[in-house]
Amino acid sequence: MIKTLQSLFHVFLCVLLVLLSSCAGKQRTQIPETNPLGQDSIILMEKLPRERIATPSAYYFYQLGTLAAGFHQLDEAVSFYERAIQIDKDSTFLRIELARLHLNNGLDNKAEELVNEVLSLNPSDLEALITLGSIYAGQQNYDKAVEAYERVLELAPDYSNAYLFLADIYLRQERNDLVVETLERLLSVKPDSVTGLYHLGRSYLELEAYDKAAQAFEQAIEISPDDFQTHSALALTYELQKNYTKALTLYEKMIRLKPGDGRLIEQLMKLHLYLKHYQLALNYAQQLEQLFPESDQLDLQIGMINYELEQYDAAQERLQRYLDTHPHNTDALNYLALTAERQENYEQALRHWQESIEIDPGSFEARSQKGLLLNRLKRYDDAMTVFQENRKLFPDEAESYLFLGFAYNRQKDYQAALEVFDAGLKKAAEHVALNFYRGVALERLGEFEKAVAAFTYVTELQNDHANAYNYIGYMLAERGIRLDEAQKAVEHALKLEPENGAFLDSLGWVFFQKGLFDKAIQYLEKALKFLDNDPVIYEHLGDAYRKKGNPQKACESYGKSLELKEQEDVRKKYEDLKTDLKHHINADGLNAD
Repeated sequence: MIKTLQSLFHVFLCVLLVLLSSCAGKQRTQIPETNPLGQDSIILMEKLPRERIATPSAYYFYQLGTLAAGFHQLDEAVSFYERAIQIDKDSTFLRIELARLHLNNGLDNKAEELVNEVLSLNPSDLEALITLGSIYAGQQNYDKAVEAYERVLELAPDYSNAYLFLADIYLRQERNDLVVETLERLLSVKPDSVTGLYHLGRSYLELEAYDKAAQAFEQAIEISPDDFQTHSALALTYELQKNYTKALTLYEKMIRLKPGDGRLIEQLMKLHLYLKHYQLALNYAQQLEQLFPESDQLDLQIGMINYELEQYDAAQERLQRYLDTHPHNTDALNYLALTAERQENYEQALRHWQESIEIDPGSFEARSQKGLLLNRLKRYDDAMTVFQENRKLFPDEAESYLFLGFAYNRQKDYQAALEVFDAGLKKAAEHVALNFYRGVALERLGEFEKAVAAFTYVTELQNDHANAYNYIGYMLAERGIRLDEAQKAVEHALKLEPENGAFLDSLGWVFFQKGLFDKAIQYLEKALKFLDNDPVIYEHLGDAYRKKGNPQKACESYGKSLELKEQEDVRKKYEDLKTDLKHHINADGLNAD
């Protein structure tokens, strides 16, 4: 093997002889700092300048050893390095290089012995110290590793890799505060270190300090605009911040750098899903399908997107095809159930929900969706059974109490509903929906002040909860009290939902109670433009016209209310008004005679 290597090397010998003649006094060219934060890249470390490397003949054997190492002939490489050291016993460079070769081959003891030889000759040899730190790190002797790296930094405060290796030690010890501190020390001496900024950002990610992580990555990209790894890290940070628009912009930039990259296309698809850009998500999913035609997982993904796009036939086809080869996949079953519901194939939907439950009995979603569908189909007893089982099976799920409370509300058992909502709030005191429907139950039970307090608390939990504001305003208006407060509450609701017919009706009723009948009529008629099948709005409009002195229009409004829903009190108003109109007509006729 030696002869083979020597013959290979002979080709370069003439050129090398020219170079070797100046080796004794030449400084080594520095290799740029490396990206990995770890001890494993010892050969790739940033090189420090040396006054002396080796004599020409020793350097010749060193080059043979390097060539042998490149061919993975490690024993021969060691022999050449040792021969070089025999020729030049004073070369610390050769000892360090042999130590690194031993270290990379797991021979820590031999490496340590060589490094200590160098340090006995020169206790301030930086490469020996940095190599010693790596040896200690590999032995998990972290205190000594820290001591070695700190000694390097005393001697060479701008040596980047010493900071990176030191930070890696602290990372292994899960001392994240010291990781950050060490990287900030690096950046104080090398503020343009892309590697330092990158790893500082990674450290902040570990600490879930996403704003600081983003700042570090953004600064790194300003320095190195085409650094793909940093772009990826920043995009991930934006995702964790739920800033999907910024993440999307970065991934679009990255896909221009790496067109056709499947991982990037998948991320773009997911981000468009988060942003509910379903058509764009579908476009990227179809690109993935072209790249990976053998991946049936895309049938499931595309089927889900088809569902969101209301392409129910396409969704059903994709999802069923996936289910045929993955019969126990509950995601496919659940989306098939939802698709069947949208296609009004309710019995099939129920079958899919039941199949999903049989595969995964602990699926709260499947059980709840089944109960809600039964409720929609007016199979109230069956729905009640499902929701009662859910409460037993999932006592810590707030929605278990919410859906059961709905079922009791449906039965007009408001006291039972209230008890269920109260039980749920013991598990989740700030659950907005539970608090809101607790208020509804209290209102139905006639607990006026408690209901208003409940709805007020909902607005404190969620200041854009339009229904809670409307409930407050309407309840006050119904009693004819605190009408300015009522008006303010309903107007707040209408700012949030200006075309909500129920809210417009509430405001019209506030004005009615204030005696402002023209304004009442204005808002009640506007309400009917958005909600023309509500008997209560027609009743309110009839009341307003009656107070305004327009019995004919009042009678028409009451009549439309009765067409939609027969109510005894509205019927009485209607009949009384008709009688009054007849008497008025008869009186007018007699007067004419």
